[in-house]
Amino acid sequence: MILRLRSGQTLVVLLVFVAMAMAVVTAAVVVVVSNNQSSSRFEIGQTALGLAESGAEEAMLLLLRDPAYTGGTLTTIDGTATIGVSGSDPKTIVSSAMVGETRRKIQVVAGYTGGILTVQTWREIE
Repeated sequence: MILRLRSGQTLVVLLVFVAMAMAVVTAAVVVVVSNNQSSSRFEIGQTALGLAESGAEEAMLLLLRDPAYTGGTLTTIDGTATIGVSGSDPKTIVSSAMVGETRRKIQVVAGYTGGILTVQTWREIE
């Protein structure tokens, strides 16, 4: 059995296939854009976490040099980490970094044991 299309039916069938193809392409583009945005947010979060950890490490280094260190800032290409040190022994270090709209914080509790600065806890907060 052979189907014969009347004049104009071929155009309608073509338009239906073009519409379906455009829907598939649009859905694929939406998925790609969504994945790209998600991976960008993850990367920014990891950058902020690394910067916060660098701030905590900087604070520990400065505490080794000067046990009276109370905090400051660490500026890098990626951003700035704000460092606060409180307590006497053990000392609590809070390093907060902001990259774009993403903020990450690290809290380190360290104490002096026999003149050596020892980390008791190291964790991300908030």
